[in-house]
Amino acid sequence: MTITHSRRTLILCFFAAALEGGDIVSMGLAAPMVVEEMNFSASPLSYILTAAIVGLMGGAAIGGRLGDRWGRKRVLIISFILLGIFSLATMLAYDAASFVLIRFFCGLGLGAAFPNLIAIAAEAAPPGRRVTSVGLMFSGTPIGGTAFALFVAAQSSMDWRAIFLIGGVLPIILVPLLYAFLPESEEFRSASADESRSDALVPAQTALFGGGRLASTLLLWISYAFTQVVVYLLNNWLPTLMVAKGFSSQEAGLISAFENGAAAAGCILLTAIADRGYLKRVLFVTYLAVAISLWALGVIDGLTATIVAGVIVGFFAIGGQFVLYGIAPAIYPTLSRSTGVGAAVAFGRIGAIAGPLAAGHFLSIGFAPASVLAAAIPCVIIAGCSALWLAGTQTKSTRATLLGSSESMTSPDLAK
Repeated sequence: MTITHSRRTLILCFFAAALEGGDIVSMGLAAPMVVEEMNFSASPLSYILTAAIVGLMGGAAIGGRLGDRWGRKRVLIISFILLGIFSLATMLAYDAASFVLIRFFCGLGLGAAFPNLIAIAAEAAPPGRRVTSVGLMFSGTPIGGTAFALFVAAQSSMDWRAIFLIGGVLPIILVPLLYAFLPESEEFRSASADESRSDALVPAQTALFGGGRLASTLLLWISYAFTQVVVYLLNNWLPTLMVAKGFSSQEAGLISAFENGAAAAGCILLTAIADRGYLKRVLFVTYLAVAISLWALGVIDGLTATIVAGVIVGFFAIGGQFVLYGIAPAIYPTLSRSTGVGAAVAFGRIGAIAGPLAAGHFLSIGFAPASVLAAAIPCVIIAGCSALWLAGTQTKSTRATLLGSSESMTSPDLAK
């Protein structure tokens, strides 16, 4: 792939990730307004917030597998059509059940896009910049979330339906741009054209666990799952938790916006440092900082101090997860890459489901916001230990993949 095509691919994927970021935070931003209008308690709200994550889990697994068979570009376009249609349909929701159903289908589109965006970015990256390129591309996710949160916070009065109107129109606008200007991965086309390759169209079980990948796959799944507990607790519940602490809806939106803005910086800086040979140090500092800042976010008072804590937790929790996204493509050969990444994203959504559900349950039985945030700290410890173990088990060929050697990215040796 030429430098021009590589840049075009990463820019388009960046904008796609930004729209996904807006959708991820949209329900959390709309939640206080929906609760006020429909008089929902914390329990049904937790199911509404979780519905998209359940859909995302299934979408990631299916979209990853289809991406290895049909091509990353085709599946990505279908994903954004689904996302746009059902984001618009959210405006028609009238009770908890309709919210749950519609947000589930939004999650399907969102989830199917994730592994294909990661695979496209990794395969389009220049040599030596695999993790950085994935991080730069996915920095669009928190940037999109930040832009959406700032927009909502700036509105003195805004109907929650307007959030989903914007969230539905923009993905549909992006679809023809992806069709016209996003090239399919040359690496994927080359690999899929050679059906005599030993790693061509391998069964899903072999793709995930064969060739000595059992330990790496399991550690990747555990790292993703427990990291997502924290990330989705913040994405879905941070505004509500901050309102419960006594902040106004506008102040809660501002805290969320700063948190997402810091996450974008974390995506760029942490992945760049990891690409320079400091992966283990980045992971250690990331999870230590997340544990400390979660505790601080719950116990400190005052808007300025809370924003600082939000910045730190956003930088390391949401920004640091993209270091894991950057590692994942290196573990799997080309024709199994979307399958492997999709399975990891899907398994990670178990944590993304558990986090918001647990937060809703804890709030419904009277837990204070500080206690809800502190309850996530053991998950941070488990995720950090698993990620560090994963970083220590990478083979020589996988490290070469991470550093960007196109030979090792497509070599059958990775599947042995």
